[in-house]
Amino acid sequence: MRTAVVAAVVAALVIPATAQAAPLAVEDLGTLPGDVRSAAIDINDSGTIAGVSYGTGTAQHAVRWDRFDGIKKLADLGFDSWAAAINRDGVVVGYAVNSANQAQAVKWNPSGALVQLTVPGATNSVAYDVNDSGAVTGTATINGVAQAVLWDPIGGATVLGPGSGRYVTGANWVVGTAGGDVVRWNASGVRTVLDAGGLLGVNQLADAAGTAGGDGVLWLRNGSRVQLGAGARPFDLSDNGFAVGESSSQAVRWDLFGGGTEVLAPAPSSARAVNNSGVVAGTAGTAAATWNMAGAQTVLPSLPGATRHTVTALSEVGQVIGVANLPDGTYRAVVWR
Repeated sequence: MRTAVVAAVVAALVIPATAQAAPLAVEDLGTLPGDVRSAAIDINDSGTIAGVSYGTGTAQHAVRWDRFDGIKKLADLGFDSWAAAINRDGVVVGYAVNSANQAQAVKWNPSGALVQLTVPGATNSVAYDVNDSGAVTGTATINGVAQAVLWDPIGGATVLGPGSGRYVTGANWVVGTAGGDVVRWNASGVRTVLDAGGLLGVNQLADAAGTAGGDGVLWLRNGSRVQLGAGARPFDLSDNGFAVGESSSQAVRWDLFGGGTEVLAPAPSSARAVNNSGVVAGTAGTAAATWNMAGAQTVLPSLPGATRHTVTALSEVGQVIGVANLPDGTYRAVVWR
C-alpha cells in the first residue's frame, strides 16, 4: 500500500528517556538467480517488500522479499511481470504479461498464488495500488480507451471512468489521472477533477500532492488547494498535516497546519517519504538519509561500492527501502532496518 497508513499508538509505550533507537543497517536484497538488477518498490509494516528483479535485456520478474525467507519470484503467466504495491497482509499487485503480449492486472496472495483481475471487454490492464482491505485500483484499456478501475477484495471490477487509478485509500477513495488532469473518485465513484497537472503522492485521507503549472500543489479532501511555490515537488503526505518533497533542489518539509516550510538539507537533496510518526526519508547528496520531527538528519549507511542511493518508500515502523546504483551501471534493491 503506497499511501500513508495510520500509525500505531506509540504514546502508550513507556520508553526511558535515555533509550535510543538502534541505527539502521543497510541490506542488499539481491536478485533472482541469473538476474542482474533489482528494485524495491513498496514495504509493509512487517518488513515484507515488493519489487522487481531484472534479467538481461528487458526481462523482469515481480518478486517479494520476506523478512526471514529472502527473495521469492512471484507466479506469472509465462512472461514478464511487475509489482507495484503491497498491503499489510502481504498481498502484492501489479501486472503479468500473457501469451498475446498483453499486460494483465494481477494480485498475488500471501501464499504467492496469482489471481488475475479481470475487466469485461478489456485488453491490457495494470494494478497500481492495494489497500489493507484488499481493494485494488489501476487501469484497463476498453475499446482503445484507458479506464480507471477499482476491484473489490474478491475481484469484482467497477469501471470508474476514463483515466487511471493510481492510489486507493482505506476508505476506497481512488486518486489518479485522466487526460492530463489529477482526479479523485470518492467511495461512491463520484469523480472530481482537481487540476490540470501531475500526481506525485496521496495519503489515507485522499489528500493529493503534485504539480500544476510548474508549481507544487496539495489538493486536500476538503476541497482546498495549497500552493507550495514555483518549482516545488511534493512527493508524499502524512495523515497528520505534513508534506515532503523538494524545492530548489533541497529537501523540504511543509507544515499544513502551521504554514511553515522547513529546509531539511542543502542541495542536492530530496525528501521522498514521510510517515505518521514524523520520520522523513530521502537523499542528501548521493546518500540516503532520514530526518526526525526536530529536523535532525541521520545519514544512512551506504551499500559497499555503491555510487548513489535512491529512496522509494518508508514504513510506519521506520524501515526504508530504495535502490543502490553500482559502478558497472547495474543497481540493487536495498533496505535499511
